[in-house]
Amino acid sequence: MSMHPILIEANHLLPGGLHTYVVTESFYLNALPHAGDPPQLLVAMKNEAEADHRPNAISPIVTLCHVADFNHYGPQQIALTLQGIENVKVDTIEVINGDVNIAHHAPLPQWQRQPLPDHYAYLSDKLKQYYRSNPGRHDHFQLTQYDDTCWVCLRWLELLPIEVKQKQLLLSQPNALLVAEFIDRLLRYPLIDQE
Repeated sequence: MSMHPILIEANHLLPGGLHTYVVTESFYLNALPHAGDPPQLLVAMKNEAEADHRPNAISPIVTLCHVADFNHYGPQQIALTLQGIENVKVDTIEVINGDVNIAHHAPLPQWQRQPLPDHYAYLSDKLKQYYRSNPGRHDHFQLTQYDDTCWVCLRWLELLPIEVKQKQLLLSQPNALLVAEFIDRLLRYPLIDQE
């Protein structure tokens, strides 16, 4: 079992993705000795509606991330750019130094890279359109994989406003094709409010 500092965030980051989070300088300095070499952190999902960061209530599937870059952001703040490596399962969490949660975690089976089937090509096209119209969300991507079912599905799961429980269920699927089917149905047949 491995252990790394964990961030609990409403902006979800999954393997193959890149995102910048602003943390306090004290968190970063206290977390760094526990982050390993090269430094790695975990990012856990929380619902945007949740106001607090409850480490004991997080969903178990989290993303192990490489610290790709860091810069001073403001007074006593650091902007951490994290790159998702793989999904892992959290077993326990302990608090150290007052503001750092350390999670003990175990590996999970990872989705294998597979070509995006032709009938799901529009998922890739819509993702490209989204990033073109929201360049700030795509600034860091140099190596996109629009032809890979796994990469495309993970980017959609980062973006879609679905409940964390649903995302966790989708991440626990044995392969990305099952997730592509869900995303396809969601985009083709959106739920209509009957009221």
